Amino acid sequence: MDQTQNTQAAFRLEPVTSQKGGAKLWSLTFDLPGEKVNKLSRKVMSEVESILKRLQEMGKKKEIDALVLVSGKPGNFIAGADIEMIQAVKSAREAEELSRSGQILIDQWEDLPFPTIAAINGAALGGGCEFSLASSAIVMSNDPAAKIGLPEVLLGLCPGMGGCVRLPRKVGLATAFDLILTGKALNGERAFKAGLAEACLPKENFNESVFNWVNTNLPALKSGQRLAKEPKLGGMGGIVGGLLERTPARAIVFKKARDGVMAQTRGNYPAPIEAIQVIQDNDGGYGEKLRGKERDAAMKREAQAFGRLAATDVSKNLIRLFFLTEDLKKSKGLPEGVKAREVKIRQGAVLGAGVMGGGIAQLFADKNLAVRMKDLNSKALTLGMQAATKIFFKQLKKKKINRRELLQKLNLISPVTDYSGFKSTDLVVEAIVENMDVKKKVFQELEGQVSNECIIASNTSSLSISEMQKVFSRPERFVGMHFFNPVSKMPLIEVIRGEKSSDEAVSAVFQLSKALGKNPIVVKDAPGFLVNRLLMPYLNEAVYLLAEGVPIPSIDQAMLKFGMPMGPMELIDEVGVDVGEKVSHILHDAFGDRMLPAPLNSKAVAAGRLGKKTGKGLYSYEGAKKTKVLDSQIYEIIGVKPIPNSVSAEEIIERCVLPMINEASRCLDEKIVSTPSEVDLGMIMGTGFPPFRGGLLRYADTLGPRTLVDRLRKYEARFGARFAPAPALLARAQDDQKFYGN
Repeated sequence: MDQTQNTQAAFRLEPVTSQKGGAKLWSLTFDLPGEKVNKLSRKVMSEVESILKRLQEMGKKKEIDALVLVSGKPGNFIAGADIEMIQAVKSAREAEELSRSGQILIDQWEDLPFPTIAAINGAALGGGCEFSLASSAIVMSNDPAAKIGLPEVLLGLCPGMGGCVRLPRKVGLATAFDLILTGKALNGERAFKAGLAEACLPKENFNESVFNWVNTNLPALKSGQRLAKEPKLGGMGGIVGGLLERTPARAIVFKKARDGVMAQTRGNYPAPIEAIQVIQDNDGGYGEKLRGKERDAAMKREAQAFGRLAATDVSKNLIRLFFLTEDLKKSKGLPEGVKAREVKIRQGAVLGAGVMGGGIAQLFADKNLAVRMKDLNSKALTLGMQAATKIFFKQLKKKKINRRELLQKLNLISPVTDYSGFKSTDLVVEAIVENMDVKKKVFQELEGQVSNECIIASNTSSLSISEMQKVFSRPERFVGMHFFNPVSKMPLIEVIRGEKSSDEAVSAVFQLSKALGKNPIVVKDAPGFLVNRLLMPYLNEAVYLLAEGVPIPSIDQAMLKFGMPMGPMELIDEVGVDVGEKVSHILHDAFGDRMLPAPLNSKAVAAGRLGKKTGKGLYSYEGAKKTKVLDSQIYEIIGVKPIPNSVSAEEIIERCVLPMINEASRCLDEKIVSTPSEVDLGMIMGTGFPPFRGGLLRYADTLGPRTLVDRLRKYEARFGARFAPAPALLARAQDDQKFYGN
């Protein structure tokens, strides 16, 4: 049988004809029916098992000289294991058995009595990478869609189908740690340079080129000769540094790897530490492939680690976050059942060429969208272009783009001082000063300069979209598009629906946000929208703690330990002390005493300490790299005497986090967003709320509504209105109803 006859089968096994030299080459095409990507489910693995038996028989009969594994999915090789299958496991033992069953099949693939070649012309991630590692050779395309890596750590897992065993032995500890501990993926060219791929071929006629390559290299493949480059000893993406790995210094390599992980994660993510231990226990350095009992023992050790990790709350929460972002990819930003005419955004424009405007223009150009950037004078435009250029040069330094691509992308940004070309734009994003009167004046001027179909968006962080709509003759085309600073790094965009915003405009901006590589959420027009409304009570309470004499570093250290990416005091400096002060008063005007601003920020602003942008805020920032240091003078400026150990870390965490949960319950009650998952996505993507905790409301559910209310009342008795439990939260406590249900 030359071909699998079942049309519902995931694999097609076929001979490849017309090859020079008469070699018996076969292809195995993975094309999972009814799916956009190939993934390794239980059903697929069962089919692999039957195919392996057939291939073993073919090998014994000398019917095959080499087998090439290809994908029938454009842009995808194998996306990895079916994550729903992993999510469904109930215990560490069940997860371990799942891992072990996959390992055994991949071991059988590795043991086939003829060379196997993974021909990767799309994403080969997780189990896809592990399948490839067990092949005799990996050949990749130079298509940007072709990537290979082990992202399991991003799901709170370690590789579980041989990745921790095979990768270090193929590329050395340096590259293996860099890939496994970060979850990053390499394109074809970088995989070839790292020794992970044996070749990188042009994407044009890729499959044909692969078979020609196999024919040319068949003698070496049959003899087991190594065709990949030798790994470079040393550099490890900053995690370890230049330590030789085939010397007694190996112990230092592992220690440095652990130290690097702990510095980055503060021990909140067990997966990278577990992966390091698996590799160390298996003596996982560069060398020959393992076979027999040694391989079995190494695989069992990896499976045990995978099982333990899969059962943790950290992994469960990170997998939930993964599915949230996957659901987002399918959404159009509209309520279920609502359809709207699709609007394509091909050309954009940005009003305002500051750091924010330059960042937005850079983002458009980075995704190959032409964009005009308008400001009043050439000096402002120069600053905007410098902001965009700086981001592109960082990408060049990290080898994400080359110099030709840098120039091509920069040429997509057209700095202008008038409205020339605006008639052909599909979207204009306003990013000027945060002043309602100024914005209204600019919008009145802008509307006559664009086509009737052009969508207009404001990058406001706090001002009413519905109020701005009043100046438009066609208000339905106007929405909010709130980027977070820095634009190039922050993954969230809030799409704000004003009272008169159309479904078409909302959906178009939502879809564009995804095309720009961001995670959008649609929010109702209300003061602070979602993220700033929840963030301000957090920052405000941190300043109240400071006013009581809690030292600045103590506040930040407590929240870093909780898992925030930076402490609230440093975040105030990043945002701008003056910006935070302005937003806090907007929210106080809207919501009353529960948002009463702490008094100290105004003192810092009066002293000119506006944050990192001016070199001094609650911290000072020194040198070209703006290194953060505590300047004790700040205590004199704001009139506070620091009292070490005056408040416990536990109280600091509760007082900063509980008001956010309390306010989030109000946001759900007011339909600012529709679901708890949107709150969690917004807080993780917009503020860096610890992903391992699952999001703000997942964390709230670990405490329970009654505990939340009890603790809020305790602080309300001490501090008043800003801790008064919200009616919506009181109702939840009465029914003992969690945000995600019981």
